[in-house]
Amino acid sequence: MNILTIDVEEWFHLLNVDYLIIDKQFEGRIENNVERLFSILEATDIKATFFILGSIAKNYPLLVKRIAERYDIGTHGYSHQLVSRFTKEEFKEDLSLSINIIEDIIGKKITKYRAPGFSVWKERYFEIIADCGIEIDCSVSSINHSYGKKIINESKPCIIDCNGRKIKELPPTTISLLNKKIGFLGGGYFRLFPYWLIKRWTKELQDDYLLSYIHPRDLDYGQPMLKNLPMIRKFKSYVGLKGAEKKLRQWLNDFRFTDIATAEKDIDWDNVPVVKLN
Repeated sequence: MNILTIDVEEWFHLLNVDYLIIDKQFEGRIENNVERLFSILEATDIKATFFILGSIAKNYPLLVKRIAERYDIGTHGYSHQLVSRFTKEEFKEDLSLSINIIEDIIGKKITKYRAPGFSVWKERYFEIIADCGIEIDCSVSSINHSYGKKIINESKPCIIDCNGRKIKELPPTTISLLNKKIGFLGGGYFRLFPYWLIKRWTKELQDDYLLSYIHPRDLDYGQPMLKNLPMIRKFKSYVGLKGAEKKLRQWLNDFRFTDIATAEKDIDWDNVPVVKLN
């Protein structure tokens, strides 16, 4: 089972960056980048789930309507901040605001969520996620990483049970190099590694469970470069942009992918692990 997800963000929505100071003249690339993704998905007949930032939905409601007419959608929160930066009250406000904006635009209930940076790992976050009506989360990691901590043992579907609140969890797939888990199959790692290696990882995982993700900016070779980024952040943010679109087209031609709405129905939720948080 291969699942494709897309985090709908602007080119400047990098984590731990004060994007509010970005020059307004550079806004709006999101529309062209989503159009590029539409073209790729339609040409390859692939389904995907789009996790949309509430701030994007607020500024581009017609774009959100177009996405919802074609594809499965969820929320990516409102402000693209790490969950760990919020108090409980601030997190609930951010998530609720994003849900309300998107629901008002499309006229349908939002039940799927992905936190920026896969940064959900504390009990109190799940209580709020459940209270906000989210039924399927894609924010949990099976490895420690820069923005979150490991709370599950495998990158496979499970149920998070937080004081009786149960949420279906679809984590991102981890990738291994030299027998060490190094990250997730998507985003910067997708841009960094050669296609033959991505193809090998996909073949190894596809019969079981694979969930990948991409950002519109990952295909935007002409995007402006944010100033004053540390060298390692600059490398992670811009490596592989030139060849990413071709790589994605090849990937979606070589393998079949579906969206979360379809995959969720095929998972035997009665027999997945239950992770209890209390």
